Amino acid sequence: MSDAIMTARLIYMLIACHMMGDYVLQIDFIAKTKGENPWHMIAHCILYTVPFAIVFGIDWRILVLLGIHLLIDELKAHDELSYVMDQLFHLSILVVYMMG
Repeated sequence: MSDAIMTARLIYMLIACHMMGDYVLQIDFIAKTKGENPWHMIAHCILYTVPFAIVFGIDWRILVLLGIHLLIDELKAHDELSYVMDQLFHLSILVVYMMG
């Protein structure tokens, strides 16, 4: 398999994990309360990392992903980031995850 196909496949898997963790695994209750309750935010961020752990395994990148996701979502929850900036930061972290 060529490097370009392998890279495209990796990018697809990273985006799929992001979508699964940030949207599918986040129930409405947590989505509505994560900005008010730190435990709900932590629960969301842990759930966010589950698809990455399943697909790529558990290593140091999971902890980095968890911590940075928590920081980004805290900023978003307190209206310090727009939705677009929130997603751009998340996707840029996936590039770092890919390189790690």
